[in-house]
Amino acid sequence: MGGVRALIVDDEPEILDLLEIWLDDDERCADVRRALDLDGAVTIARDWTPDVMVIDFNVGTRTSVEVLPELRLLCPAARIIVHTASRHAADAAGATAAGADAVVEKTQYTIDALIDRVLTGLTASQTG
Repeated sequence: MGGVRALIVDDEPEILDLLEIWLDDDERCADVRRALDLDGAVTIARDWTPDVMVIDFNVGTRTSVEVLPELRLLCPAARIIVHTASRHAADAAGATAAGADAVVEKTQYTIDALIDRVLTGLTASQTG
């Protein structure tokens, strides 16, 4: 089966539900997995190797910066987007330095525009 494998990570189940619905409905996306915490994200990335990850910046009492280097090692070709409610320059710089491809403020995009940005350029031929 062709298409993009997407991992979404957020500690708010409602956000996960919305992202999952939108990704599932997009024809470019083949499969979606989800994690409520950063340890779960690492486990899924290790076992499944997603093509794209959308990770909340603050997950519980931790930040995604803590696991981005490990996620990047596990999935070097994946596009990693950090999704944040508050985009401070220091947060964005820290996330990109740790391995994120982009930091996107949650209020900056509608959900469909975010999904399009996440999936644009990722095709079935790239996902092997």
